[in-house]
Amino acid sequence: MPKNTILEGEIVALDASTDRLLPFQTLMQRRRKHKIQAYMEKVPIALFAFDLLLFKNKNLLNRPLAERRRLLESCIKPSRLIRLSKHIVSTNVAGIERYFRKAIADGAEGVVIKAATGPYQAGKRGWLWIKFKREYQRQLADTFDLVVIGALHGKGRRAGSYGSLLLASFDPVTNKYYTLTKVGAGFSDRLLRSLRKLLKPYVIREKHRLVETGMAADVWFEPAKVVEVTGGELTVSPVHTVAHHLLKSGGLALRFPRFVRVRDDKAAEQATSVEEIYDMYRSAMRRGKSDR
Repeated sequence: MPKNTILEGEIVALDASTDRLLPFQTLMQRRRKHKIQAYMEKVPIALFAFDLLLFKNKNLLNRPLAERRRLLESCIKPSRLIRLSKHIVSTNVAGIERYFRKAIADGAEGVVIKAATGPYQAGKRGWLWIKFKREYQRQLADTFDLVVIGALHGKGRRAGSYGSLLLASFDPVTNKYYTLTKVGAGFSDRLLRSLRKLLKPYVIREKHRLVETGMAADVWFEPAKVVEVTGGELTVSPVHTVAHHLLKSGGLALRFPRFVRVRDDKAAEQATSVEEIYDMYRSAMRRGKSDR
């Protein structure tokens, strides 16, 4: 690696015998206080580099992706521990779909589609790049990082835990949190058992003063914990408040939400913003009109 160079990549767990990509949950086994050396051997990893932000002290954020990728390839010598992410350059939808299916077969969660001529936008995805995962094929083309601000008590087999979590988006303009959805699907039994302990440090007596929602909750939390969710579509809701100041009949809500994972690597202020969600909704509406 040249000096004064910053790359972006992702650490992934690998099957030592087949080199196949392993699920994120497998990687998380290495986050531990004990038996660290044993799990380093049990769960081998590699860094897959996919973008370049600074090259020999030259800022590349405003340079097109095609140029950033060319420079990335010039400064990385692939090895067992560091590799270049696979990619194709294409405008052919059928070819992209074939590549997507191949990525899934190789153990990847999906692909990221980027504009080859686009710059690097730090902290904001916009529509210059989107995630496309296996579970999105009939759903939205992106996930949402949302803040846990409330919960409802569980019933039946979920008694003693939380049945669903109330999630919000952050608006840096108003410095407030606006609810987008209530998620109760996608939790593993293990996570359900640990939810109360996980969220206990953030319990408060009443709704936080920076939270705006039309929904009631059994338990309120300080806006701190971030989770990733996917969903079916964005629609207008009378109780949720994302972008309510821009819509006439309510705020935006995420339909058919499904929990993906806890985002311990993100602060509440780094959650998907109200502006980003509203842009997604407007783009979907435009596509719907053009299809008709």
